Amino acid sequence: MLIGISLGPGDPDLLTIKAIAALKSCKKVFVPGEMASELARPYCTPEILQFPMIENKEDLEKIWKQNAEIVASASGEELAGFACIGDVNTFSTFSHLERVIRQNHPNIEIETIPGVGVVPCAASRLSLPLDGSFEVSDGSPVETIVRLKATRPRKLAEELSIRGFHDFVLGTMLCTPQERIIQGEMPEKSDYFSVLLARRRR
Repeated sequence: MLIGISLGPGDPDLLTIKAIAALKSCKKVFVPGEMASELARPYCTPEILQFPMIENKEDLEKIWKQNAEIVASASGEELAGFACIGDVNTFSTFSHLERVIRQNHPNIEIETIPGVGVVPCAASRLSLPLDGSFEVSDGSPVETIVRLKATRPRKLAEELSIRGFHDFVLGTMLCTPQERIIQGEMPEKSDYFSVLLARRRR
């Protein structure tokens, strides 16, 4: 099994209790650089994998595949972790690694632990509360929309389909015992604590 572990923005005090427990329990923990290694080191002995900052897509894919094989080999029989700065599901090295492992090793179970990402970190440190809708981008085309307070998911899905978004997942009361995840046909109504994720069909 493989766990993607979020290390937060760099402050050791912003690691979650769950992330620390995972670092301690993993037989092997991989990290993409020295900063991540320093945060993880009090709880395990991390192994740094090289992910050079290059733009050639073919070379990048080779690097993803090489590192994915290293991580997959450690995840087959034992519990392994891959720990990243920020949140592992947001603009993360882990996302690319996870994609390759799912393609080539579908038998490996993968879970992720959320963490403090760049958006809440920026809002806090810049003293700029995000109290209305906002856009986050790395300059690439927008492929995903996240709608909070999705109390009318079917209506939202219909509106977003007109804009080219056709894959929908609804999550209610996420990370609580009452959590529900719905894919495919969206219900007409949902809880106030609902999140609708819409993606363009790939």
